Amino acid sequence: MDALPDFVKLAEAYGHVGMRIDKPSDVEGALKEALALKDRLVFMDFITDQTENVFPMIPGGKGLSEMILE
Repeated sequence: MDALPDFVKLAEAYGHVGMRIDKPSDVEGALKEALALKDRLVFMDFITDQTENVFPMIPGGKGLSEMILE
């Protein structure tokens, strides 16, 4: 996952707001801040532990109809 671009810098390069959220405790505050920016486009980059299951999930090589919801 080291080859991914810096999405915050990419958003800012196009004149938008970019936010990176590293800790679960920061999610609520970041969402409130983003929603308060009604006149701006906000890109949010949520950093999750690679061992966490994030739903909905589409397994590799599967289609949208094979989405796992929980």
